[in-house]
Amino acid sequence: MEKGYEVQHIATPTEEDESVLVTSPGETINSLPGDNLGSNSNVTNAINGDFQEQQSHQAQYIQEEEREQRHTSDEETLLIDLTLAASSLEADTACTLDARTESGTAIGDVFHDLRKTHIKILKESCVYISEYADPTSSKFADLWIVECNASPLQHEGSQRGTTSQNVTSSVHPLSYTEIWTPAAGEGKPHRTIVTKGIAGIGKTVCVEKFIHDWAAGSILSEFDFIFMFSFCKLNNLPGKSISLAQLLQQYYPHMQRCEEILRSVSIKSLYIFDGLDENIQGLDFENQFACYDENEFISLGSLLTNLIRGNIHPAASVWITTRPSAMSQIPLHYIDRLTEIQGFREEQKKEFLHKKYENRHLAEKVMTVMNKERSLSPLCYIPIFCCVSSTILEDALKSFQHYGFGDYIPTAITSIYTKFLEQILSHQQQKLEYLGGTKQTTIALLQSKQKAIMNLGKLAFELLRGQTLIFSEKDLRMYNVDVSLVESGLCKELTVGNANTSKKAFCFVGEALQEYFAALYVFLSFNNNKYNPLKTVSHVKSLRRYEKPSYFQVCKQACKETIKSSQGHLDLFLRFLCGLGTKKPQEILKGLMTSCEINCDDVMKIIQILKKRLQEDIAPEKCITLLQCLNELGDNSLVEETRKIMIAGAAASRTLTPAEYSALAFVLQMPGGEMETLDLSQHKTSSVGLQRLVPVLHHFTSLKMIGSNLGDSGVNALSQMMKNPNCKLQNLELERNDLTHRCCEALALILTNNRMLSSLNLSNNNLGDRGIRLLSVGLKNPQSRMQKLNLSNNNLSIGSWEEIVSVLIINQTLRELNVSNNRMGEAGLRTLSTALKDPRCKLQKLGLNNTSTLDFGMMGSYLEETGIVILSDVLKDSNCTLKALELAKNCLTQKNYEEIASAIRINHTLTHLDLSSNVIQDSGMNALSLALMDKSCSIQSLLLTDTKLTPTCCEKLASVLVTNQTLRELDLSMNKLGDSGVCALSTALKEPSCKLETLGLKQTSLTDACCKKLLTALNTTQKITHLDLSANLFTNSSLQNFCSFILTCSKLQVLRLEQNHFTTNGQMAIKKLKLEKPGVQIIVERR
Repeated sequence: MEKGYEVQHIATPTEEDESVLVTSPGETINSLPGDNLGSNSNVTNAINGDFQEQQSHQAQYIQEEEREQRHTSDEETLLIDLTLAASSLEADTACTLDARTESGTAIGDVFHDLRKTHIKILKESCVYISEYADPTSSKFADLWIVECNASPLQHEGSQRGTTSQNVTSSVHPLSYTEIWTPAAGEGKPHRTIVTKGIAGIGKTVCVEKFIHDWAAGSILSEFDFIFMFSFCKLNNLPGKSISLAQLLQQYYPHMQRCEEILRSVSIKSLYIFDGLDENIQGLDFENQFACYDENEFISLGSLLTNLIRGNIHPAASVWITTRPSAMSQIPLHYIDRLTEIQGFREEQKKEFLHKKYENRHLAEKVMTVMNKERSLSPLCYIPIFCCVSSTILEDALKSFQHYGFGDYIPTAITSIYTKFLEQILSHQQQKLEYLGGTKQTTIALLQSKQKAIMNLGKLAFELLRGQTLIFSEKDLRMYNVDVSLVESGLCKELTVGNANTSKKAFCFVGEALQEYFAALYVFLSFNNNKYNPLKTVSHVKSLRRYEKPSYFQVCKQACKETIKSSQGHLDLFLRFLCGLGTKKPQEILKGLMTSCEINCDDVMKIIQILKKRLQEDIAPEKCITLLQCLNELGDNSLVEETRKIMIAGAAASRTLTPAEYSALAFVLQMPGGEMETLDLSQHKTSSVGLQRLVPVLHHFTSLKMIGSNLGDSGVNALSQMMKNPNCKLQNLELERNDLTHRCCEALALILTNNRMLSSLNLSNNNLGDRGIRLLSVGLKNPQSRMQKLNLSNNNLSIGSWEEIVSVLIINQTLRELNVSNNRMGEAGLRTLSTALKDPRCKLQKLGLNNTSTLDFGMMGSYLEETGIVILSDVLKDSNCTLKALELAKNCLTQKNYEEIASAIRINHTLTHLDLSSNVIQDSGMNALSLALMDKSCSIQSLLLTDTKLTPTCCEKLASVLVTNQTLRELDLSMNKLGDSGVCALSTALKEPSCKLETLGLKQTSLTDACCKKLLTALNTTQKITHLDLSANLFTNSSLQNFCSFILTCSKLQVLRLEQNHFTTNGQMAIKKLKLEKPGVQIIVERR
C-alpha cells in the first residue's frame, strides 16, 4: 500500500501511534480490531499492510491458545485461585456475591478480585482503542446515534440525492454512553437493545469504545460484568451444542465457575453480540424450544433466542448490533429499544477532522472540500469513506499549494473512490482470513473479485442509462451479482411498497458510487476486452473500418452523450471515466486489469477534445464538467492561465474567451476558493462569458461588475441567471456599464423574482425617466426586498421624481436612496419632500450630492432661495425618519447653514450629515457650531471635507468637541487648518468630555510642530480608533511620537500616514510596529 494512502479511521492515530493490539495467551479475544469486518470495524484502526499481517498472526495465535486451554489440564491449574474462590461462594449459601454489600468479607474480596481480573482483561483486549479513547488524548470522534421506532426494513433513503444522514428523527440524538439510559418517563431500565447501521458506519467501534469506558469506570457502573461476543467468531464454535456457562468459560477462561454469577439477581451482567448480520445459523424464535437452565447444552441459536427472551439469565441485559438487513431475525416485541448509528453529521465530521489533524487550518480546508464537492459530501457521513477522502485530500492540498494554487484545491475524486473500493474489499478479506482463508495481496484480491466487480459495474451501468437508482433481488440474479459484495458497504438495503406488499430492494450508498461503478465497468470492458459498452449500432456503422478501438474513442463518445444529456446523470460518469485513464487509479486496480496502462497519446487526445468542446456553445454546467474531467486527467493549464490573468488584471484589456470564462467559473467553485464577493470590475464581460459563470453565482452573496462594459444585453442575461432559486445574491453593483432604459424591464424582473437581493447600485448609467418608470414596477412589487438603491448620475429629471415618490410610499423595505448628480430642480425636491413627510415612508438615508444644477445647465441658486428651506421643513416634520443626509457639492451659502442649524436642533433622528465640498468658512461654522452644542442635537457623524475652513474655525469646533456628547466622527480633511488650527483642536481632544472616535485630518497642512501635542491629546483620552493624517508634511522628526502613540493608544485600529515626508527608513520603522501591534492597520505607503 502506498504511503500516501495510509488511512486512519474514527480513532485517528498519528504515524508514530500506529500500534496494533497485542493480546497475551489466555486473554480474551472478543474485541480485537477486525471483529465484524463486514461492518468495517477497523474504521478505528490505521489501515496498512503491517497491521493486517500482525492481526492475522494474532488471530491464529489466540485460537491456538484457546484450544490449548480447553484441552490442557496443566493450564487450567493457573486458574485454581479463582476456581476455589467460586467454590467457596457456591458453598456459602447464606451470603450473596455482591461485593458492594459484602466488601468486608472474604466472599466480597473474592468477588472484587474476580471483577478486577475481568476488567483487567477487557482493558488489555482494548489496547488500541484505549490509546485513542482516553479523554486526555481527545482522538475519538463521536457518532450520530438516534432512537428509532421504525420497522427493521424501513426505507433507508431511495430518493435521488438522499442518504441516511438526511433521515430526520423526532428523537433527540444519543451519545454512545446514553444508549442504556432510559428516556424521560420510562420507569425501568431496558433489558434488550438493538443498534443497527449500514456497513462501515461504526457499530463495532461504538461497542469497543463502550467497553473501554466501562472498564475504565467512567460509564454504567450498574453493570458488574460485560461480556462481548462477535458473531464472526461465534460461527467458529466447535460442536453443535453449548451452554451459556460453557460459552462464557470458553471465551473468558477466568470465569470457570460462573454458575453463581448466572443465578444471582444482585449481580448485573451485560451481554454484547456484535454483527448479527454475520450470524451463519440465524435466529429462529418460532421453532426454538424454551430453556431456563444456564448449564443445559443447546444449539447456539437456541441459546441466543432464550437469552434474548429472558428465559436464561433473566437478570442480565443484552445489546445486539446489526445491519438493517438482519433486523428481521428478532421480533420487535423482544426489543426494548431500537437505535441506529447514522455515522457522521456535520458536527461529528468536523470533530473527527480536527482530531485527525493537529493543524486546524488543514482540517478546515479538508472539510471545505468535502462539503463543497458534491461527489464527496453525500458519502462522507460514512466514517470509512470520510477517512479515505480526508487522507487523499490532504495530499492533494499539499501538492497543489506546492505548485502555486494557493488555497484553491482542484479535487480529483477518482482516486478517492478507487481507494474506497480497495478498503471495502480489504475488510471482506480480513474476515475471510480470520475464518481460515489464506492471506492475499491487493492484486490477488482484486483478481479474485474481478468477475463480481464487473457484474456489479454492469448493473450500475444499465441503471445509470435508465436513470434508475433502485434495483431488486431479481436484478442481482439477472446480472449474477455477488450478494456479499452488495452487502459489504457499497450498497444499502431498503423496502419499496406499502406495509402489506413491501419488497426488499437495494441502492448504492450514494449516486456518485453508482456512477463510479458504471465508469469502472466501461473502463475494464475496454481495457480487458477492447469492448466499448457505449457504442450503439448506428455508431458502430459510422466508424471507419481502419479505425482501431482506443480509449480516446470511448471517452469521446461518453463526452458527446454527457453534453447532449440535459439531466446531468452522466456528468460524474464522464469524470470517473477520464480519471480511470490515469496512472494513480490504475496502480490500485492492477488486479482488475488484464492489459497494460492506457496509452499516453490517448490521454493527450482526450485533453485536446475536451478543450475544443469548451470553445463551443454548450451549457455552462457542462463546461464545469469538462473542466473537472481535465482535472481528473491532471491537466489544469487552462485554469492556471485564467487565474494568472485575473490576478494580473490583464483581462481588463481584452474580453476573455468562453473557455477562459468557464475556467474562471471552475476556479471560483473550487473547494477552498470560498468568497463572499465576486468582483469582475474593470474586466470586459460579454453576455456569453456571463452565461458561463451561471453555475457559480449561487456561491456568492455579492457581485461587483463596475465598468465591465456589460450593456443592456448583459443585464438581460443576468436576470435569467438570477431566476435560479439557489441564487443568494444580496448585493449587485452595476456602476458604469452603459445601461439604458432597455434593461430596466429585466432589472424589474430581478427585483420581483429574487427575494434575496437587498442592495442595487446602478450609478453612472443612463436610465433616464423612462428607465425609472420601468424599474419602479419591480420596486413597488410586494416581493421586492430592496433596502439600498443607488441611482446617482442617471440623467433623471422631473418625470422621475413622481415615480420615486410612489416607490418610497409603497415599498416598506427601502432604507437608503442615492439620487445624487441628477437634475432635480426645486420642483423635483418639493415632490420628493411629500414622500419624506409621509408616515408610510421608511427611508433612513438620502443622498442629494450635487443636485443644484437647473434644467438649463446653469449653476443655479434654488437652494439659496428655497431648496434648503424645503429640506429643513422635512427634517422638522415629526414623520421624517431620515438618519443620514448627504448634501455635498451643493453651493450652500450662509443662509443655508442657518436653516440647517435650525433643523438639527429640532430633529432627533438625524445622526449623519455630509456637507463636504461646500463653502462654509467662519460664518457658516458659527451657525453650525451653535446648533451642534445644543443638547438636543443628535449628530454622531459630521463630514466637512473641503469646506474652506480656517484655523479660526477650529476654535468653534473645539467648543463643539467639549460640549457635544453624541459626536463620534469628524472629518476635516482638505482644509487649510495648519498647525495652529490643529493645536486649538488638541486642547479639546484631551478633555474627558470629548467623545470623538474617528478623526480625519488628511491634507490639512500639518507639520512636525503640531505632532506631539495632537498625539499626546489623543493618547490622554484613549478613545480614538481611526485617525487619518495622510498627505501632510510630517517627517522623520515625528517618528518617535508616532511610534509611542501606536504602542500606547489602546483602542487604535487604523492609522493612515501615506503621502507624508518620511524617508524609506522612517517608513520601515513604522511598519515594524505591526509586529508588536498586529491588531492595528498602519498605512504608510500609497496603495
